Amino acid sequence: MRRKFIWGVILVIFVAGVTYLAVSGSKTLATTDNGKITQADYYDEVKQSSAGRQVFAQMVINKVLDKKYGKEVTTADVDKQYATLRAQYGDSKFKQYLSQAGMTEKQYKESLREKQVMQAAVKANYKISADKLKEAYDNYVPDTTISLITAKDEDSAQAAIDALDSGESWDDVYKQYSQANSAVSGTGQMAAFDSTNTNVDSEIRKAAFNQDAGVYSASPVKGTNGTFYVVRTDAMAEKPAQSKIESKLKDKITNDFINDTNNQDEMKKIIGKLLNKANVNIKDSDLKSALTGYLTAN
Repeated sequence: MRRKFIWGVILVIFVAGVTYLAVSGSKTLATTDNGKITQADYYDEVKQSSAGRQVFAQMVINKVLDKKYGKEVTTADVDKQYATLRAQYGDSKFKQYLSQAGMTEKQYKESLREKQVMQAAVKANYKISADKLKEAYDNYVPDTTISLITAKDEDSAQAAIDALDSGESWDDVYKQYSQANSAVSGTGQMAAFDSTNTNVDSEIRKAAFNQDAGVYSASPVKGTNGTFYVVRTDAMAEKPAQSKIESKLKDKITNDFINDTNNQDEMKKIIGKLLNKANVNIKDSDLKSALTGYLTAN
């Protein structure tokens, strides 16, 4: 998760900066006894660097994908994912994370939107075999409801488990040990989620799906964000027919495909195909090769 968010920071900030430099190239950025450095100087240097070409390539890709698939991603879609992820961190840790990453809330949302547009583009152009769909259905876990204690640290999570083991009620233990978490209500109840829901922390999902109803985690569950939880599985719905959740399964397969680094060549082929259809024509000679990996892959 962190790697993707950091890329979002680089992309949003760097793109904005390079675009501004290109427009306002005469401004002086620094002076020395041996001369000055202007925005144009800096822009020329950046665009010839490997990082600069990568960012340029991503700018073009985003432009092409957004025109064709951007309408499929609504503000509500982004806000929902944003709220869920923020809740899992907790307000203080989330703000700390953004600060460390040098990212504003607006930039973070933009990175989420770009990923959702990419998912829509890949989903429309990635052919999923019947075997893959059947495998995804076999591994599917239906809607599961849980209760969650969000502990301040591992010791507190273990103390909560010890208290539950000694016979104290869930409600009493929750009130004593749980930190604020906007993703839950009451004494830690979360909205139902299934195995295709990537907004819920993968470690919470793993704990919830691998224990019976009424059972809580035997040891502290460490989320991918570093927060420790106690997870109680409350109920699990019956598994629906494959036809009723086929769209969800396809989304899950597509997301897994995108996130698997072993599929980079296939991803480039898909993107290259879309770039060719969009008649991309690079005017700047220094950036001519920025998209070669995508265009030749297709």
